[in-house]
Amino acid sequence: MKKYSTIKIRETKESKRVIIGSDLKPEITQEIIGKWQSLIDTAAKIAKVSSGLIMRLNEETIEVFLSSKTEGNPLKAGEQIELIYGIYCENVIATQKKLLVPNAMKSKIWKDNNPAIDDNLISYIGFPVNWPDGEIFGTICVLDNKENYYSNDFSNILNQIKQHLETDLQLLLLNDDLKKKNAQLEQLNNTKSKFLSLISHDIRGSVGTINEFLKVMLEDYDSFDKSELKPMIDSLSKNAGSTYQTLETLLTWSKNDLVQIKPDKTKINIIDITDDIFNSFGQEILFKKLIVKKEYSSNSLYISVDRKMMAVIIRNLLSNAIKYTKNEGTVIIRVFELKKQHVIEIEDTGIGMNKTKVDNLFSYDKFHSRQGTNGESSSGIGLMLAKDFMDKNNIKVVVKSELGKGTIFRLII
Repeated sequence: MKKYSTIKIRETKESKRVIIGSDLKPEITQEIIGKWQSLIDTAAKIAKVSSGLIMRLNEETIEVFLSSKTEGNPLKAGEQIELIYGIYCENVIATQKKLLVPNAMKSKIWKDNNPAIDDNLISYIGFPVNWPDGEIFGTICVLDNKENYYSNDFSNILNQIKQHLETDLQLLLLNDDLKKKNAQLEQLNNTKSKFLSLISHDIRGSVGTINEFLKVMLEDYDSFDKSELKPMIDSLSKNAGSTYQTLETLLTWSKNDLVQIKPDKTKINIIDITDDIFNSFGQEILFKKLIVKKEYSSNSLYISVDRKMMAVIIRNLLSNAIKYTKNEGTVIIRVFELKKQHVIEIEDTGIGMNKTKVDNLFSYDKFHSRQGTNGESSSGIGLMLAKDFMDKNNIKVVVKSELGKGTIFRLII
């Protein structure tokens, strides 16, 4: 957010509103402060004056950011002057030009209501100091307790110091930008690592289930007749097809920046997607002898979301409902309209969660993974990605859970 300051121009008796360093500007480092202190000390010694200053403009004051360590200097770092006088530095900032006042006592403009004269500083030379984008930092100046016209050579030296300060501000911004880019790269690397875990989460579980189911079929093959085998093979085929589609989706996403990927929203029938995903969990439901209830207010409810992202969301929520529900428990999925909103609810009679776990449910860093009721593995990655996709599709999620009684996920679209 940009910050503004209103300064007074003594020469024209006008006020001017200027942009000063915004909240996004980095703090001046101690290394730079040390360098600037040395520069202002040197400038004051070369000019043989009592005071050398680097001033910083604030919203309502102008501050002595650094003050030379010269004998008899009445101004100390940290002192602030209200923007009501139109002091030398305000005029420099307003005009963006050098200001030379050889003797304020002899000037009609500067002799009255001048705080510098109160400090016995009657001569002044100063230059504006700005951030690279033109926002105001302040000024660099020297003041003396005697009349002083300041030579052209010294004026050039002070101008060179001003350019050094502005170069340091530019380097400070570049360094800050580099740090932000490094942080983004680190985030991307972490995302790639999480992505690999996600593949394990969404793919290995399904493949493992198919593998175990095939083992059971082979071991008891002779005891099955064709009427029993056909629905089993059909269920396996659907599970394998769903797993393949998931893998295709994940591989497509892996070519992009998973964090920055944008939804491709289209109108879809959420009932069709929900049924397809439910069918892909046929083996898990069969193994745990779960009671499954579908409560749809209609055979077709259309919503505008990214189809693939929506499938990931529902798949992860259903997977967790099944995973954390004990054998012979119940899983219910509801789809209905409420106050012109579409609602999807996935409820289970599983082991439930306490408030702390609910609060941290979608945070990968805080998530403490736990096994399912039959020892199923969990990484927490799926829920983290599901929440990201919910946010991208403007889906609100409400979670209600009680230990030992189950959990309800409500998606409001």
